[in-house]
Amino acid sequence: MNQSAESSGEKENSLPHIANPEIPVFDCRVILSPPDESGRISGRVANFPSIVAESNSERDVLLKIVETFKATVQLHLENNSKIPWTDPPTELGEGEVERWIPVHL
Repeated sequence: MNQSAESSGEKENSLPHIANPEIPVFDCRVILSPPDESGRISGRVANFPSIVAESNSERDVLLKIVETFKATVQLHLENNSKIPWTDPPTELGEGEVERWIPVHL
């Protein structure tokens, strides 16, 4: 473990945490469905379920969701409007998996 990680209390294998108050970071919690009969995967944001995407790969679904999530949150911030988070977030359904993505604006 390096000295800076030791002094900050970080674990050796943890990801670095860079705090910059000028760059807001939002947790994008994505719920992914298992592939359907044709291999398509769908995803939705747990606390913003109107943000959805579908593709043949998990990677593409996540890329589409992050792009829409980022644009939607930025629009609300620029307009000084309240972000319509769903609270509590939707839960996982049968066979679904969850991915947490930090989104920097």
